[in-house]
Amino acid sequence: MTVPDPDRPEPDGDALLQRAAAGDRSAFAELYRAQSTRVAAFFYRRTFCPETTAELTAETFARAIDFVHRFDPRKGTAVGWLFGIANKVMLEWIRKGNAARKASRRLGLEVVPLQAEELQRVEEIADAERYRAALVAALAALSPTQRDAVLLRVGEDLPYDEVARRLGCSEGAARVRVTRALAQLSTAVVPG
Repeated sequence: MTVPDPDRPEPDGDALLQRAAAGDRSAFAELYRAQSTRVAAFFYRRTFCPETTAELTAETFARAIDFVHRFDPRKGTAVGWLFGIANKVMLEWIRKGNAARKASRRLGLEVVPLQAEELQRVEEIADAERYRAALVAALAALSPTQRDAVLLRVGEDLPYDEVARRLGCSEGAARVRVTRALAQLSTAVVPG
């Protein structure tokens, strides 16, 4: 994972993926440098585990390499495509849970632990600890309907129609609850 240079504009991910699909390995490497930190932060904010973050980030980019020929800029951006892969990797990891870890142990496969400086780097990238207490407090301060809506939509990554069904309200009402809850959380967790 690399730290983005704030003085350097983000490269055009769509063009990079198109070049990578045409066989340009350096284009994919550039996409990795540009997006690996964001992908790692995505996973760390959901797992709070540096080792899992590193594993899922690597799996996301491995799949992106395997499926780069499927990228179609008419269907969305490169970053959206990449995070679609990341979301699928996350959902599979949740579903597999202990089964995959048991199979790895049974086969004698060991996960190579990250070194202390690598673990620290992942935590710095995500900066989750700084916000964890504030987020817990802000969630507790939400009304029960807003809290349930945001946990279903963001925490469980459910589509709005499913959030509405579970809450017993219209899809529009579910969207309003989530939007208002996220606005309150944003203000409470990152004031100013």
